This record gives sequence, C-alpha cells and structure tokens, in this order.
Amino acid sequence: MRYGGCNGQLPEAGGNCWAIGTYKLLIWREDRDMIISRSLLAGLAVTALGLTACQQDAAPAADETAATGTAASGERSNGVVREEVVPAAPPALPAIQTQPGPDGIQFALLKAAVTGDILTVTVNCTSEKSKWAYLKLDEISVIDDTTSQRIGVLKDNGGAWMGSPLNGKDRIGLNCSPNGVIWAKFPAPPASSPTVSINFPGVAPFDGVTVAR
Repeated sequence: MRYGGCNGQLPEAGGNCWAIGTYKLLIWREDRDMIISRSLLAGLAVTALGLTACQQDAAPAADETAATGTAASGERSNGVVREEVVPAAPPALPAIQTQPGPDGIQFALLKAAVTGDILTVTVNCTSEKSKWAYLKLDEISVIDDTTSQRIGVLKDNGGAWMGSPLNGKDRIGLNCSPNGVIWAKFPAPPASSPTVSINFPGVAPFDGVTVAR
C-alpha cells in the first residue's frame, strides 16, 4: 500500500507528508466545490431560458384569443373584419290628418292607398292615459267625394270583417296608450274619384283625403 506524496513511507516517517496531503485534499475540495457551483449556475441558466421560451409561446396564444374574440363580432376575411350591419328601423309614416276622438284620444290618418281593387286605410291612435278605443266595423265608412257614395268595410270569403285589431266579431278594440294602429279595407273608389272622406264612429271625419294609387 502506497501513500500519495510520501514516497510510499508511513506517515510517521514522512514528516511533513501529512501537511502536503492535507493541502492537496483542500485543493481537491475547492475544485470540486467550484465544479458544483458552475453546474448549479448552468442549471439555473437553462431553467431561465426555458421560462422565457414558455412566455414567448404563451404570447401568441393570447393574440389568437384576442383575434378569435374580434372575429366573433364579425366575419374575418383576409385579415379584414366585416361587422354585421343592423338595418335601421323604417321611419314612421307622417300623419295626413289628425282628428280628436272620445276620451281625449287622438286619431292620426297615416295612409289611404289603393292596391288593385282594394282601398286600405290606416290610422294611429294615441292617448296619454290608458284609454281603449272601440269602433264598430259596420259604422266605419269611406265616402266617395265625387259621387257621394258610401263605401263600407269589406268582408272576406268566410264572412269576417277585414279590419284589425278585432275585439269580438264585429268591432275593433285596442288600448291607445301610448299608441295603437288600426286598419280597415274597402272596395276601391274609381280612378275618377281623386279624394275620399273617411269616417270612424265618435271621431271627427277625415275630409278630402287624396287617394294614393
């Protein structure tokens, strides 16, 4: 058995061989600790690089999520987002004439137009308070201003009145608060009659109304 640094002699005979051996051992331990420290630093660096790469990979995912959210509100085509356009509501028809009715209800004539052989009359009723209007259909009429002929509301092939909203079989009924729409259909006056007068029970007449054709 040989002892490093003492030429194979026993420690007692080697004099300072123990000191030399201890010195070499200390140097070896320092080298070992340095190698371990460098290994730990290298491991930490690799870990840091891995975290950075993960963060970079996560960023596009967030961008994709944002893009998906944008595309949800519209159609994406070639990078261009096409938002869905909601058509605006048609403007309300202007009143041709306005006449007072019972219980403070106001009646506004919106349309008197001929389509084919039928004249359609449309009226809007309004009230600040909750008020119902009841109009018997056999009392609603159109007067041909040229011939003075009275024209009544039409019935369909089943015998039902062509008017709305029906409340029962023979009358119109609706709440005019804040507003409500009434319509009725009549045989069209001849083209030689440019104007008519329209009558609703309890409402002042709409006189001299030009017929739209």
